[in-house]
Amino acid sequence: MVRLKVEDLKFSHGKKPILHGLDVEIRDGEVIGILGQNGSGKTTLLNCINTTYRQSKGSVAVADFSADVLDSPRELEDMMDIRSFTDTERSRIIATVEQNSFMSFPFTVMDTVRMGRYSRAGILDESDEEETEKVLSCLEETGILDFASRNVSELSGGEWRRVMIAQALAQEPEVLLLDEPTLHLDINHQFELMDLCRRIVARGGILVAIVTHDLQLAARYCDRVIVMREGEIIANGPAKEVITEDMIAEVFGMRSRVAWDDEIGGMSVFLIDRIYN
Repeated sequence: MVRLKVEDLKFSHGKKPILHGLDVEIRDGEVIGILGQNGSGKTTLLNCINTTYRQSKGSVAVADFSADVLDSPRELEDMMDIRSFTDTERSRIIATVEQNSFMSFPFTVMDTVRMGRYSRAGILDESDEEETEKVLSCLEETGILDFASRNVSELSGGEWRRVMIAQALAQEPEVLLLDEPTLHLDINHQFELMDLCRRIVARGGILVAIVTHDLQLAARYCDRVIVMREGEIIANGPAKEVITEDMIAEVFGMRSRVAWDDEIGGMSVFLIDRIYN
């Protein structure tokens, strides 16, 4: 069961502090939601975890990952700093689907997803048929097998987002980070994508963390949520305990109605109106 630990994490843009000593530990088996207003530091936290940004202080470490992520056997510590791994080792541990990803070349869906296998090249004694089977499995899991031969330039926003998730899954990561995955998607595609996240977690062996500002989807689909404000974590716990009317008023400035819904098996959030001081 992979664990990810962020400890005393600080990050600044120039002289401007963005993250202020964050501490959090999460593990697989749950969908983790990272909530907060725009500018609260959600995406910056994700980019420090995946090493796109270098923190000014603190660490990001992982434990209990599979030994086959390593290029060669070596002594493992209880928690290992994510920067102690090579680039290819990190890509076997962490996969990220960015908010504004795009493809400028006319590749097919199949070829685009196959690119996710790059980090696995050379460490597994697999035939081309076995590699292809794994790619097809990712296409099927994300519901895009039927248009594997289509050019990615022909896809809708929701289809493209699923292609990016399939490519990330092809890396066989232990941690999957999604930055605003439902942004600009219509309602049907939003629910499809969040259902997919639940299925990914249900099959086991992967930690899924989602940056989002969508309270309704987070309340319904996330097991645990981390709430950020001005570069700090102000709440971290089960969704049904953290997503409350008081929290929504304090962090998002909205009056709301929050309740457990037996029919959907999760929290239901109804936003009423803004709070004017």
